[in-house]
Amino acid sequence: MIFFRGIVFILLNLAFARADFIAADFRTTKGDFTVSLDYVNSPLAVANFIQLAGKPDDILETPAGVPFLENAAHYAQSYYRPTIESDVARLPLRVERIESTPTMRGFYAIFQSNTYIGGVEGFALPNYHADITGEDRIRLQQVSFNPSKYRITLKYPRPWLDSRELMVKKAPMYRAIRVNRVETGIRFFSGSMTNDPLEHPGYQFQDELVRDLSNLSNPFGFPFNVAGVLAMDTLAPNRNGSRFFITSVAVPSFNGQYTAFGKVSTIPGLNVVRSIANTPSDINGTPDEEMVILDIKFRRGGITANAFMEGYHQGFLPGEIETLPLSIEQNENALELVIPLRPKSQNALYSTSDLRSYLGGTIEAQSPEQTSAERIDLTEFFGFAPKTFFRGFSTAMPTWPSREITLKKARLLLNTTSGIDRGKLNMIFNEGGTGGSYSIDMNIEQNVVGEEPRVVRSVGAGTFAATYDFSRSPYLGVLEITSFTGPLNAEQFSLHFDSSRFTNNPQVNPATLIRRFNARTTRAQLPFLSYSGVFQKIH
Repeated sequence: MIFFRGIVFILLNLAFARADFIAADFRTTKGDFTVSLDYVNSPLAVANFIQLAGKPDDILETPAGVPFLENAAHYAQSYYRPTIESDVARLPLRVERIESTPTMRGFYAIFQSNTYIGGVEGFALPNYHADITGEDRIRLQQVSFNPSKYRITLKYPRPWLDSRELMVKKAPMYRAIRVNRVETGIRFFSGSMTNDPLEHPGYQFQDELVRDLSNLSNPFGFPFNVAGVLAMDTLAPNRNGSRFFITSVAVPSFNGQYTAFGKVSTIPGLNVVRSIANTPSDINGTPDEEMVILDIKFRRGGITANAFMEGYHQGFLPGEIETLPLSIEQNENALELVIPLRPKSQNALYSTSDLRSYLGGTIEAQSPEQTSAERIDLTEFFGFAPKTFFRGFSTAMPTWPSREITLKKARLLLNTTSGIDRGKLNMIFNEGGTGGSYSIDMNIEQNVVGEEPRVVRSVGAGTFAATYDFSRSPYLGVLEITSFTGPLNAEQFSLHFDSSRFTNNPQVNPATLIRRFNARTTRAQLPFLSYSGVFQKIH
């Protein structure tokens, strides 16, 4: 049996060898291994990982013609000339003019999509400057008197927050970084400076849990059904940052919980992973032996893999980390810390009494509509910490996915169960998305004294009212059903629309019901204990 498993493992990896690939070569003190990165299913996690590992700069010189980047393929050609309007804030490019070169006549760029969205034409130099996603992320220079020839430089890695020193750094994070923790015989963890499970690099981004079943790196759509999976380590949904783990065995229970974005590609490499994961540790999982990931290098093969550009996907990840200008105000009744939070951002606050160790750092999201400053009463705080320093950091969100959900003329389909009872709920929203009509079709098993249980079909219909709140998280929207007419009761009925579970098809998005809701039939009150459903746009 072991022999046949080995043959299957080899055949799968031969398939990878023939296909496009992005390989991450890990060099560690316990040996080397290679991971095939799943840039198809988890492009955000892969882009973040490559940038934190310190990918070398890409320097590309365009031939004659109007330069642009299409699907990250680095070449130039003439193209249609639209203009940038509202999308300019999402342009993941930095454009600079070198003083010794003639005036640049035009620049066109692909951004935020595999299709052409916008460009810049005829801007005045040397005053033009666009830096949306980060300092020195990408630079375009004119390298000849022909205004159509340029040199493009993509700068790596992305800045990150060192939580030990509270400093924003640009050096590669995944260089000479320790294996922080092991779950003996299951997985090992790294990507953390402090081994704090709440640590983050100054930002957090969403899970990517929907699988492309045609991708060999995720057989049958269940990535953790095999050993050697590279995944983001997080304690809660949509809290990915820099921490990651690699499994040494198959752990099917991890499916749907963690973002898997790679797989160890060889059996010798998997043996290295197992030697790390099998290292003895203390009760907290700290390994008895110091193990270090020395560095991670990347290789690519194939048209699609070479066309994967981290800068493009960076446009969907949180932006640069900025220091918040904190202030303290004395009011009549309190001493307040004033935090000028930016709308549509992630923010973290730290405190220290000795400038050596810091407390706090939990990231809170600031919704697009919230513009007022946060105020914290320090009266009680200074009662036990009279000398305290504060630092705050903010990271702008390029998108707010939960805000993009619209209930206008939408359909919500739910399958519900209670024991062996089964029901189907079909909800149609009105033009304003504030409510609508529903129908429910249930098969209910009823116990009859002295006889076998029988199934009774119950059909009903009515109307409902609803509100939708996207302010709680960039990645999570909450739909509250506030009232029903007809057979349903709206008590405790809310839905979470989690962007990590969205499919690539914008017409069908899974919805997760997080609380019970009650259905009232003509005979009894029935709690629905489990559920599943989809959210569909029907216009």
